[in-house]
Amino acid sequence: NKTVFNLLFFWHLFFCIVYYHYSLNNPADSHSYFDSSLVKFADFGTGAVVIINITRVFSYFLDLSYFNCFFIFNFIGTIGILFFYLTLREINFYKKYIDNKLFFIIMFLPTMHFWSSAIGKDALSFLAICIFVWSSINLRNRKNYIILSIFLMFLVRPHIASVMSTSVVIAFIFYSNIDLKIKILYLIILSVVSLYIADYAFIYVGMPDLITYSPFKINFHVLFDFINKREAANLSLTGGIDISSMGPLMKVFTYLYRPLPFEIKDFYQFVVSIENILLIYFTFIGLMGLFNKENDQHVSQSKLLLFVYIILAVIILSFTSANFGINSRQKWMIFPAILVLAYQFSIKNIFSEIFKNKFKT
Repeated sequence: NKTVFNLLFFWHLFFCIVYYHYSLNNPADSHSYFDSSLVKFADFGTGAVVIINITRVFSYFLDLSYFNCFFIFNFIGTIGILFFYLTLREINFYKKYIDNKLFFIIMFLPTMHFWSSAIGKDALSFLAICIFVWSSINLRNRKNYIILSIFLMFLVRPHIASVMSTSVVIAFIFYSNIDLKIKILYLIILSVVSLYIADYAFIYVGMPDLITYSPFKINFHVLFDFINKREAANLSLTGGIDISSMGPLMKVFTYLYRPLPFEIKDFYQFVVSIENILLIYFTFIGLMGLFNKENDQHVSQSKLLLFVYIILAVIILSFTSANFGINSRQKWMIFPAILVLAYQFSIKNIFSEIFKNKFKT
């Protein structure tokens, strides 16, 4: 649909320009990435160095300005938006009872476009997770794409790539019709790859001693020390909140759905809080859809893949971040999967009428 794509393109471009002007007067990682890219290529690695090296190609060798480099990453984010659009459109082709206005509400959520439009890791990680969820709804024919999505995520956030690979392994174990011997061979290969990614991810985030292999041992005290440090590390006067005394469920809720309207401090938090109310509603739909027993094996594999990814990613991120700003940015590595579940697995008999009545014009 050319009209829808044009709307999405210019909506995303609008937030790119908004983010650019915001970064001129406020602290933003995009400054450090661009300034570092003018000096030299960063050493080989993952995370920030990848963004610096990508930016250097355009800033130093092609002599593009800070503003023009924003458009490069905006384009990467736009591709992610396109994959997310294709995912929902493909689901909508089979789930015709879902009102199209729900589709448009999801596709035009403001912070999804805002955070994926600037120089930084978020544009690339958003592209990775959108390819991941698009591949998940037809995993049998999109294996290469899901490998690509894990690789792209590994470049900027290895710890999330390890979660993606783990969810693929689990879905493969429970839902696969291939010969048992071939399944065991694939399982061994996937497990080794996932273990390597996870091991690298532990080093990347600052827990090199979490696992020892001879003898095999998980050092939980390293994990608990890391969580305690991270709970306090991101506190700030403007967006910080003490999560050290919260229970696990409250930490998850805080990460995904706060601030709420009664907690806002500025206009940005007001927009985020309204969006969070919508996200709570969409999540409720998705959770109810998990109990839908009418799905075939193909759908169940997609459900399990996304559900495992969501659970693991939420646990990792919600226990280590105590800042509303960081939360609203990083949660878009999770919400594409949650929204796809909500859109794909809502219970037809109950929610079709809700959608028709709620969005009736």
